[in-house]
Amino acid sequence: MLYQRPPSIITNIATIAVFASLALATNYALIGIPNVKLMDALVFLAAFLFGLRIGVGVAASTWLVYGFINPQGSADLILLSFLIVGECFYALAGTGLRKTSIAQDLLDFGRYSGRFSLVFGTVGLLATLAYDVLTNFASWLFRTTSLYDSLIIGLITGAPFALLHEISNLILFATATPAAIFAAKRFSRTNPAETRVL
Repeated sequence: MLYQRPPSIITNIATIAVFASLALATNYALIGIPNVKLMDALVFLAAFLFGLRIGVGVAASTWLVYGFINPQGSADLILLSFLIVGECFYALAGTGLRKTSIAQDLLDFGRYSGRFSLVFGTVGLLATLAYDVLTNFASWLFRTTSLYDSLIIGLITGAPFALLHEISNLILFATATPAAIFAAKRFSRTNPAETRVL
C-alpha cells in the first residue's frame, strides 16, 4: 500500500479553485434558466470527495464572485452572507452522506444501482429545500415588520422559483451526482497517485 501524504494548502486551494471555476462557468452558461444551476451539485461533490473544508471553500468562493458579478444584479452583503450559508448546506450534506453506509457501498463495491439515485436525490432535495427557505426568508428580512412576515412572504413569493430549483436539483442529484462519484472512484483506481480522499 502506498503512503499518501496529507494534501498541502496549495492542493486544497487548487481543488477549491477548480470546483469554483466549474460552478461559475456553468452558472453563467445557464443564466437564462432561472434556478437551474450545477453549482449546488458541484459544492456537494467537492465536500463528498474532498471533505467539508473544501466544500465550504467552494461554496463561499463561488458566491463571493457570483454574488457581485451577476448579469441579473449583485447581492447586498446581508443577502450574500445568507446565500453563502445556504450554499454550505450542500457541503454539509455531501460530508454527512459520505459517512453513511450507502456511500461506502458506492465507493467500495463500485456498482451503481437505483438506490443511490433515491438517496442522493432525496439528500439533494432536502438541502435545496433548506437553502430556498433560508434565502427566500433573507430576501425579505429588512422589507417587512417581523421575522415571521419575512418567512411567509419569502416562501409565497419565492415558491415558483423554489419549486423549479428543487425539481432540477432532485433530478441532478439523483442522476449526475452518483455517476460523478462513481467515475471519480474508477479514476482513482487507475491513477492512485492522483487521488487523496477516495
